[in-house]
Amino acid sequence: MALPLLQKRFAPIWAGLILGIIWGIWHFPAFYLSGTPQSSWSFLPFFIASIAISVIITPLFNASGGSILLPILVHWQLNNPIFPDAAPHDTIIFLAAAIVVVIIHRKKMFIRDGTVTEVIPANSKA
Repeated sequence: MALPLLQKRFAPIWAGLILGIIWGIWHFPAFYLSGTPQSSWSFLPFFIASIAISVIITPLFNASGGSILLPILVHWQLNNPIFPDAAPHDTIIFLAAAIVVVIIHRKKMFIRDGTVTEVIPANSKA
């Protein structure tokens, strides 16, 4: 997973932003493949939302001790969405949610202490 590796060098906010950019670029080819939902969307709102979603998932991942279950469920919901069109209003909702998440977790988002930096976290009960 990229997030723990990024968090070895960067605070969670920066790791989330970098990962969101990578995530958006990773999905870019789908916008040129006919038959994909993305082929009818505008890339810029999707790209901005990808970054916002990554910022939202970052503290969720860290709070779970590196479990990928919750990020997988978030990604699954995005693949089977309640609002599937990556419209500008969706992007605004994700941006607002990301801002709220950063404000709520501001003490943890700007420092590396307590972040998950191992790809496979050690079992703390062992």
